[in-house]
Amino acid sequence: MITVADQIIEEKCWGRVAHLFHQEDHAAVSYLEVKAGYRCSRHYHKWRANQFSVVSGCIIVETWDVFGNKYATKLQQGQSLAVPSGVEHRFRVLEDGVVIEVYWMDTIGGFVSLDDIIRFDEGGLDDA
Repeated sequence: MITVADQIIEEKCWGRVAHLFHQEDHAAVSYLEVKAGYRCSRHYHKWRANQFSVVSGCIIVETWDVFGNKYATKLQQGQSLAVPSGVEHRFRVLEDGVVIEVYWMDTIGGFVSLDDIIRFDEGGLDDA
């Protein structure tokens, strides 16, 4: 992790992320540079919802319902998808690009912590 102009940039297997704004009682915004052929971990957030907005490139956001059924939503430039807190999800990168991720609390008494993540596996090469 490095800090550039008051921003924390994290290198990830799927690309890198810069956390642009974070206010724990309100919202957070992150800028993701994503690499084709990779995926993030399957996870959920206990307190915060998030929205993926594709600036360029193409991703698939997979979500799972409480019965284990999987749904896949393909997002391209100009498209967005919101994922409520508690919903298991991950993204897969089909084309290199940029994604803006916005977080907000959607539970009573919740908060927006960048550490609010419960992982079921690790990200890496997309084997789908």
